[in-house]
Amino acid sequence: MHMTKLRALAFALSAVAGLAVAATVRAGDLLVTGAKPDRLYVIDAEKRAVKSEFRIPGANGIVGAIIPSPDGKVAYVVVNKMESISGIDLKTGKEVFRADLSKPGERVKNFFALDVTSDGKELIVYELPTLLKPSEYQVEDPRFAVFKTNAGLHAKVSRSFPAPRRLHMILMRPGGKTFYAIGFDLYEYETATGKLVGTHGIQKWQLPAHSQPDLLAFWPVTEPTGVFTSPVISEATAGGAAALKTGMMVLDVRAGTLEFNDFEDTSALIFSTVLSPDRKFAYGVYSTLTKVDMASHTLAKRVPVDHTFYSINVATDGHEVYIAGAMCDVGFYDPTSLERRANLKLPGCGDQSLASLRVIPAR
Repeated sequence: MHMTKLRALAFALSAVAGLAVAATVRAGDLLVTGAKPDRLYVIDAEKRAVKSEFRIPGANGIVGAIIPSPDGKVAYVVVNKMESISGIDLKTGKEVFRADLSKPGERVKNFFALDVTSDGKELIVYELPTLLKPSEYQVEDPRFAVFKTNAGLHAKVSRSFPAPRRLHMILMRPGGKTFYAIGFDLYEYETATGKLVGTHGIQKWQLPAHSQPDLLAFWPVTEPTGVFTSPVISEATAGGAAALKTGMMVLDVRAGTLEFNDFEDTSALIFSTVLSPDRKFAYGVYSTLTKVDMASHTLAKRVPVDHTFYSINVATDGHEVYIAGAMCDVGFYDPTSLERRANLKLPGCGDQSLASLRVIPAR
């Protein structure tokens, strides 16, 4: 064969091979987490490296719940001793939104519960206000406050409406017409009017032979399935014997269904969980990494981790499990074996504490 033709053939084969390799390269998710005193990190999940490190203005030592905008461009973060919401552009690190909840004579706290509407135009924030009088503090009724996300760095309340006490999470439903508020019970409100449209049982559940349940749900993770899960603990009686049981609360935010199923005697899992993309397993973390079979409602696997982790998430395609929170590292784990694949120390080793670990799909 003529040398020129051989070179052309070699080039063509090389190009085809290159396309085949490119087709196997995973697009990769971005992970977003925060750490004290004022850091927000964007992590390339495939490279397992920090892509961006931003400083949140006026964080005042606290970085709490993290809520990504629907387009994944902005992260809304609870900061300043839970008295401010800062919106950070995840590409530039610039603060593009700021709502300082307190004002002279009134101190307002947000206890983790907030979410952005599905069109990205409004932010619903749970507020706990207290009047600061000369000789006393006067506790006011809690409320939902609505902010326009395009309001800039001095955002004011657009409208507000009453809220129950002891809420710790807001989850917006698709379409944005209603949202869930999770606390002692599961409430559903109209976004536009604040009208209560439904109450579903959590503490008032009607589960036979079970006591009132308890849960600690501070991590508003519904990605990638649109389903929120959380461990719940209750005392169950069977045949006259009583035992503490850990079950899984499963709230399908899209479908509006709520389920509870015990899966083990209470032992290790008390904090956050996430559902796999195929919905076959739930993963949870605390002092161990736990895998729960969602079809049989049984413990599938459990492995120790080297310290306490508070938050957990999973890759958009399910190929990896991520754990974070508490200290300054992010762990990368195999979803089948639960073996650790990698560990990433955050720059400066700041304490992530209760900061959310969020997954943003590659775009």
